[in-house]
Amino acid sequence: MIEYIRPSLVEASVEEAPWKGLQTDRMPNFISYDQVERLVGSLLTDVMLWQPEAVVAIVRGGLVPGTMTSCMLALPLFMVSWDRTTDVTGWIGQPPDARRVLLVDDCCATGRTMASVRASLLAQTYDCRSMTVLHDPETTRYVPDYSHPMTALFRFPWERGEATPAARRMRATGAPADRSTERPFFGVDLDAVFPPDISVVQNDIGLTEATRPWHVAWLHKVLSPCLRERAVVITEHAEVDRASALARLAQWGFQDLALECRPDDMAENIVSVAGYKTATATRWGCTHFIGSDPEQAIRIAAAAPHLVVLWWPAAERRPWVIGAAAQLVAPGPAPEKIRSGSLGDLSGRASIASCAGGQRAIFDGG
Repeated sequence: MIEYIRPSLVEASVEEAPWKGLQTDRMPNFISYDQVERLVGSLLTDVMLWQPEAVVAIVRGGLVPGTMTSCMLALPLFMVSWDRTTDVTGWIGQPPDARRVLLVDDCCATGRTMASVRASLLAQTYDCRSMTVLHDPETTRYVPDYSHPMTALFRFPWERGEATPAARRMRATGAPADRSTERPFFGVDLDAVFPPDISVVQNDIGLTEATRPWHVAWLHKVLSPCLRERAVVITEHAEVDRASALARLAQWGFQDLALECRPDDMAENIVSVAGYKTATATRWGCTHFIGSDPEQAIRIAAAAPHLVVLWWPAAERRPWVIGAAAQLVAPGPAPEKIRSGSLGDLSGRASIASCAGGQRAIFDGG
């Protein structure tokens, strides 16, 4: 019988490297769902030579690549959970009756999860090999059997909430990620959500739920319980105009929101403003950005695919979700560092731009 050794006890004396996402000036490399599928597929040639009989996904991060793997290989899919505080691995549903299993997670940052779960499966007499979409050679102490190395900061679609202000505060203490800190965090444009001509809406009788524009009423419903914790206003109005911007927020009843103004020495053109909003939303750890200018929305979506960009014209009752891909001025790697007011190598000309409208986005308002 194989003795199960808790990896956390063995490695307790080894200090884990700080999470790279704590560096707020780094633009994450966003790994989209189709990219995940291609990365997974490129690993399966070697996996098939080993001939696994089942796929075991570690929830939550391993569910997407695990499902892709099980479908590509036509193998049954099983799920396990892992408790970081106790190093206990538990089956979700029935365990596989196969002997040879492929253990799948999305990535190895420190390697602690994969090492612990693999040790548990070996202790249960499974013949186990491990696979992740990516691993960071600079920080992980466990390298999977099948994986792609990546040292730059990366982010999967299901990890959008990992860099919110609450999540970063928790991770800075050395604590692991927690769902309670991953709720949507909104960057909102001042003019998109809080138009300057409030008198038309106010009608001399004060704001009511019935007279607010749809997006303002929606924001009140979603954000009112925790305004300071879940949103920041990012405006193209210059820092010199901060007082007037704050006064407008107070008019609308959102005086508690954090406010970011464009630096006074930054040019007020579409490229600079879109770059500034992109950099600021990323620095804050936003998961979503709401704007009213369609070209800005396209540029932000192209430069920051880790953001869910919503274009919300004042007359619309629903936002449009924007997806865009921008052309590069010249070949070369995208810059890892982000600069306020710059889109890096992006020319800003959208080669692909798509909008999804007519469906109301659903967000947790807790």
